[in-house]
Amino acid sequence: MNHKLVVDSVVVRFGEKTVLSGGYITSQTGMVTGLLGRNGTGKSCMFRALMGGLKVDYVIVHIDETPIARNKIGQRIKYLPQDRMLPRGMTLKRAFELYNVNFWEFANRFPKYARYYHTAPWEMSGGEARMAELYLVLMMEGDFCILDEPFSQISPIYIETAQQLIREKSREKGIIVTDHNYEAISKVVDNLFVIADGYTFPVESRADLVRHGYLRE
Repeated sequence: MNHKLVVDSVVVRFGEKTVLSGGYITSQTGMVTGLLGRNGTGKSCMFRALMGGLKVDYVIVHIDETPIARNKIGQRIKYLPQDRMLPRGMTLKRAFELYNVNFWEFANRFPKYARYYHTAPWEMSGGEARMAELYLVLMMEGDFCILDEPFSQISPIYIETAQQLIREKSREKGIIVTDHNYEAISKVVDNLFVIADGYTFPVESRADLVRHGYLRE
């Protein structure tokens, strides 16, 4: 079944500073949507506002044109935060059990993780932990995934594998991705948005990214 997510009118302020005045993004089943923006423009703030991790002045969340209750968002939308997702001390075994994802299917695809079954991600390299967390979020039951810098710390030789995994899961989910690695994100998305000056703008061409200050001439 196809679904459409609309996040609109996101307003984020910290004291006198307004980070977002009109944050907006959409996602739909079968597509990967990219969100770009320079550091400090509010990409992570918009995701945290959507997921309830940041108290904001205003945010509207609709799925299939119906407002979704704040306590139901986590059931429909899975979120990979910019920072570590799993707590210290939690092993991969426990994490995969908790999120009802088959660890051995993961280890079959990435054989080196078989030896990490009883290991906490905090004891692994940043890239190894990031790949495991990305897999978990993509495989959890839900209609949408939000991935905040999924390629962060991942070795260049595994970025293509991560891209392939995202494309595979987009056949059945709507996925939103943001990352500082423009080349990596541009190869996996179907459409793009950019945040600039507190607002979100659709991107139709490279010229749009230049106009909104994300890329130079």
